[in-house]
Amino acid sequence: NSARYPLPTAGDLIYDSNSNSMKMKFNYIAGLLLATTLLSCNKYLDVNKNPNAAEDVDPRLLFSYASTSLINNRAGGDLYIPMALGGQSISGGGDAPQGTSWGSEAEDQYVFSPYSYSNIWSVFYTSVAANLKRAILLAESASPLNRNGAAQAKVLLAETFYELTTVYGDIPFSEALNDSIKTPKFDSQQEVINGAIALIDEALAEFDPDDPESFEAPYDMFYRGERRIQHWIRAARSLKLRMLMTMVDKDQSKIEAIGQMIAAGGMISSPEDNFGAPFENAAGKTNPKFAIKNEYLGDMDFFYASPYVIDPMNANNDPRRPVFFDKPSGASGYVGIQPGADADDDIHAKLANSLHFPDQPEYLFTYQEQLFYEAEIYARGMGSVTVDLARANTLYKQAVMESCKFYGLSESVAENFANLLPDLTAQAELLKAIYLQHWIDKMDRGLDAFTQWRRSGPQGSEVPNLVRPANAPEGDLFRRYEYPADAETAANPNAPPFTPFNVKMWFDL
Repeated sequence: NSARYPLPTAGDLIYDSNSNSMKMKFNYIAGLLLATTLLSCNKYLDVNKNPNAAEDVDPRLLFSYASTSLINNRAGGDLYIPMALGGQSISGGGDAPQGTSWGSEAEDQYVFSPYSYSNIWSVFYTSVAANLKRAILLAESASPLNRNGAAQAKVLLAETFYELTTVYGDIPFSEALNDSIKTPKFDSQQEVINGAIALIDEALAEFDPDDPESFEAPYDMFYRGERRIQHWIRAARSLKLRMLMTMVDKDQSKIEAIGQMIAAGGMISSPEDNFGAPFENAAGKTNPKFAIKNEYLGDMDFFYASPYVIDPMNANNDPRRPVFFDKPSGASGYVGIQPGADADDDIHAKLANSLHFPDQPEYLFTYQEQLFYEAEIYARGMGSVTVDLARANTLYKQAVMESCKFYGLSESVAENFANLLPDLTAQAELLKAIYLQHWIDKMDRGLDAFTQWRRSGPQGSEVPNLVRPANAPEGDLFRRYEYPADAETAANPNAPPFTPFNVKMWFDL
């Protein structure tokens, strides 16, 4: 399975699949699997003399710890599962009679755990962002200076704040991570994403491929080898492009910047540039997606095919179907179940058991994602990039081909499938196809798929056209996490008022 997601092994890095409090659901029981600890290696303990600041710790350890926290939580039960179920890229199966579903009163019925709301908020600010900020300060004050290490941490810090704002909306940014400010203000989403872009620009100005100082392997779990810093530079530029693409429909001043980035190039340009980190096939170090199903169902997955994914795949005879899904024994085809409805294991396809494997990497950005954005940009025309539907079609098909190869299909199968896709001459139809395939490719990356759907069109015109899940309460579709109702947030007079999960964000038209 690992060959489908080629990345270097994790070496002696420490992962703990149980870093999240994961809400486990069955048709006969619902409960919480509470976290124990994120890292268990003694060398990571007792790093602080001052409990509020890691004054003497090696910044590489802080960077490694923050990286581990980020990828664990992206793949874990407090973020991946609610975002994928609430965003309807997978289905929970309700009260499946066979007893192997995620269960009723689940996230695809818009029942979200307050633990998920609070855990992601807390972990992203404390375990991830705070450690990255401290690592930056230590790297930039070291002798010799570790400018590359500081830049690596700035890229991850920018991505952390971008993900936080796409989860919650307005969040503390300009006054966050400051011990002297007990009640930080909540910056607007526009300000936060602009601030994340500024952090990436700082990192790009700081990176120096000729400087030997950096956060090297094994502390850098994303890239290894002699060209690591060039990979980091390409990844940083691609992350910046995604942030601009998330903003552009609400802030059209970003159009020119997007055109300039396409003209300049230097972004992720091959599968070797994919920005992700592997887990390990060892106890306590496996991908949380695998750990959850392995702990409770062994050789089966909890989750089912969403019709919004499988129906267009069926229509195209998509060769990725057996990679994404397992058909029931004796079934002639792949059948999805409406999110929130009760599944039948004799009828409905489940996520393939092989889709989630112990050392499955967690990706923050892939080559095919870059191609989908470029296809969209040429289809729309942005800044110095004029509308070129022929170029957009080529990039679109290349993105689909790369997605097929990413999931383990042979180059010939991937190329044949992509070439069979029609050349679309109407701009609206081509954009719809690009958005749909982009979303399908991210089906198993819960937050990333959810954000792609929200940015794909004005309310009611998103791709795909989701409807309220079965057995969900009346009202609009899921749009965000609610702010955690913990004492720290409640005591902050700058915190926004209660914002329900179905209220759109600034970037979400």
